[in-house]
Amino acid sequence: MTAAVNIHASAVALGGRGVLIRGPAGSGKSALVLSLLRRAPPPGLRVEFVADDRVVATLAEGVVQLSAPDGLKGLLEIAGVGIVREPALPSVALWLVADLVPQETMPRHPAPLRTEIAGVEAPLLRLPRKEAALSADILLTLAASGDLPG
Repeated sequence: MTAAVNIHASAVALGGRGVLIRGPAGSGKSALVLSLLRRAPPPGLRVEFVADDRVVATLAEGVVQLSAPDGLKGLLEIAGVGIVREPALPSVALWLVADLVPQETMPRHPAPLRTEIAGVEAPLLRLPRKEAALSADILLTLAASGDLPG
């Protein structure tokens, strides 16, 4: 059985593992993607663009695949600049969901969190909105270690 959901989010691949970045308009999803793409990742870790603004999450054989909708493939919005073209992966398997939230709502030592994407539970991480550099460093650290908190 295959199910697809169109989500207001962005997505990247960190070391071949998909990160779905969610948050309201203006929370810094695109800025986080850009920061991840332009930072020097740890040795052996590739950072690849998948989708910006809209992500299609497709469930097939128990795995959620993230991809860009047809009209948005390879397009990334940069605030104050506009839409630019960026090389993009066609899809990546979901590894982690990152929600961009107000920093004051983030507990210092959170319990492990989970969320549902396309009918499948996935690990959830809360990151500070509008803090692209810090959030990028956190995601790169987790991807390099291969471990999730909790």
